[in-house]
Amino acid sequence: MLKAPNKPPPPKIATLIGSNTTLTGEVHFQGGLHVDGHIHGNLVSDGEHSLMIISPTASVEGEIHGHEVVINGRVQGDVYALGRLELGETAQVTGDVYYGAITVAIGATVNGRLVHRPGEPKLIEHRQGPGPD
Repeated sequence: MLKAPNKPPPPKIATLIGSNTTLTGEVHFQGGLHVDGHIHGNLVSDGEHSLMIISPTASVEGEIHGHEVVINGRVQGDVYALGRLELGETAQVTGDVYYGAITVAIGATVNGRLVHRPGEPKLIEHRQGPGPD
């Protein structure tokens, strides 16, 4: 019998953005992030292993960059899930979705491309402003 490879346990949720909260700007985090509120900006995992949960009450207007991403709310922007992406039955994504592995529930909607990118080496490139042409 084959044994499953040892993988680290999922990160603990250390950050919660509540349902009555609206944040504007880029949010960087490590570990676990749970969003019930509204984000106007990018969500970026700075760690190698991260878990991001977008609840049914949440909305994100910006890009999502993470290792494991679970979406049950509304996202307007591209999604980059280096590892696993789970789209729940109430997920609504308007943008392209890049993933290593994906689970899609009946009822989830994606208005954009689904692009399989296993083992992508980077989560995001930090932009330093306008560069030379």
